[in-house]
Amino acid sequence: MKKFCAHRGLSKLMPENTLPAFAAALSLGADEIEFDIRLTKDQKLIVSHDGTLERISDGEGKLKEKNLDELLALNIGVKHGWEVGFCTAEEVFEQFANKIVFNMHLKEHGENGELIRQLAALTERYQAQEHVYFAGSPAELEWMERVAPQIPRTAIQLPKDAIGIVEMAEKYHCSGVQFWLGMFDEATIRELHEKNICCNLFYADTFDDYKKYFDMGIDTLLTNRMDLAAA
Repeated sequence: MKKFCAHRGLSKLMPENTLPAFAAALSLGADEIEFDIRLTKDQKLIVSHDGTLERISDGEGKLKEKNLDELLALNIGVKHGWEVGFCTAEEVFEQFANKIVFNMHLKEHGENGELIRQLAALTERYQAQEHVYFAGSPAELEWMERVAPQIPRTAIQLPKDAIGIVEMAEKYHCSGVQFWLGMFDEATIRELHEKNICCNLFYADTFDDYKKYFDMGIDTLLTNRMDLAAA
């Protein structure tokens, strides 16, 4: 079954990684939502792709140097003319757990795996183990396997990574991979499918690309335009 994952929610039309963007994606029929998790200065889980505040908010500086309360006071809807704030990982679980699959991109692991430990505990509290997976690069995958082996893992290969995506998935016992555009081919998809490993792709935002990549064998397409995917 081919699936759509709303990348940071309905991120092309609404402020990314916000509760309204996730709600819109759910209402449009997305199979999954993708969002990014970081740790604040006071070691709380917050949803944000960027490690700095200038692009995404009316704040300045590094996210990890701010406490949660400081971040929640910022507006991350300024570029869309909205008033909307950051959300915490727990707020996402409160609103959407078990209603849609969570593709959670862990941007760091925290000291001694702190981010992963907290997120695994949150998953357990909401009994959402069957509707979540953690995604990340080798440093994060290693900690995922070490402190939260019960949560499915998806490998993300970045251009700088020396290890290939197939080897990465096997090394960290992943159930899925998430390709970047230009870093995969049909032979790699077939090899992964033979190993029962699902294949995501970041990203596609047009009807032609949806058809192209699904025809190549991609299982789940990340899209910034869930409105087009719904159509």
